[in-house]
Amino acid sequence: MKKAEILASRNLNSRAEHHLPPTVIPACTGNAVLDANLYDLSRRFCGKHAPDVVLQMLASVMNAAGSEIEEHDLEMMNRTLNEMFAADRMFHPYRNIRKITCFGSARIQPQDASYQQAVDFARRAVDNGYMIITGGGPGIMQACNEGAGKENSFGLNITLPFEQHANPFVAGSDKMMDFYYFYTRKLNFLKQTDALVAFEGGFGTMDEIYETITLMQTGKCTIFPIVLLDVPGETFWHRWTRFIEKELLDEGLISPADMHLLYLSKSAEDAMAYIERFYRRFHSYYFEGEYCTIRLLEPVSDKLMDWIRHDYTDLMPKDDLVQIDDDTKDPEPALAALPRLKFTLKRGDYARLKELLEAVND
Repeated sequence: MKKAEILASRNLNSRAEHHLPPTVIPACTGNAVLDANLYDLSRRFCGKHAPDVVLQMLASVMNAAGSEIEEHDLEMMNRTLNEMFAADRMFHPYRNIRKITCFGSARIQPQDASYQQAVDFARRAVDNGYMIITGGGPGIMQACNEGAGKENSFGLNITLPFEQHANPFVAGSDKMMDFYYFYTRKLNFLKQTDALVAFEGGFGTMDEIYETITLMQTGKCTIFPIVLLDVPGETFWHRWTRFIEKELLDEGLISPADMHLLYLSKSAEDAMAYIERFYRRFHSYYFEGEYCTIRLLEPVSDKLMDWIRHDYTDLMPKDDLVQIDDDTKDPEPALAALPRLKFTLKRGDYARLKELLEAVND
């Protein structure tokens, strides 16, 4: 199967945003001397980064420092920034390798069927060129790191006074880090991944799944496969999806298309095949204004183009779907040579957009 040599930057908002340089020094803090110094620092020491983004970060820090917020609030901001920077730096060398985040209970034992299934899935993922991201702890997390091996495993551990400790397959690894805050940890699970596989789990697993679905449903998270993996003969996720259908879908609290954000599987082989199928032709997508652009590894046929136009008119109010060989204006120049589909997107129904991305692979 054809693999992408270069991946798109993982952006939790899935948008290509441009920062225009100001024509004069902006009044960031209200102190003219400080503003001039921050402006100078942002231009001199921004490296390859957009100086306006650096300026906004510096201004936020100084505005917080000069405010009357509590010392604890300032410490929280500092720790959050440090954790985000440390995680980005850890993942950066592996940015062009697709990854799969695996969720599941920390209390599953090695003799349990779900533990062995998790080991099997992670081995299959590595055999197909993926790396594995887990919470770095025991149970299902350990099983997935065991199957992937230390070289292909990331561990995003959370510091807790009980239960959670780094499992032996990521302990001491340069791809293992401890988080103080759950929210920065969860953000990195999604920010760094290309797929998610959930095994049986408790409140933590439920929290992670519900947040992932919510972010994807609202367009705040890049669309990727979400697989709910049951052990053959077990019905953990089957019963959970039945609850969602009965209590949420039947009551009109979610849309029918939202159920397509989830894929229920009974085997590691099937789960891996579903993820591979999602990336068979699809590479990535981004938004610019009212337009959605879908990058491809190879062009789609005229027949498939006609079928997409017919079946996805609800997403394309202007009926302007076109296929382009390349685009020199791509916000990521390294990906400019990829073929792509471009159209005006009716925003809001991101579950339907996921269906369209799957259709591209047909």
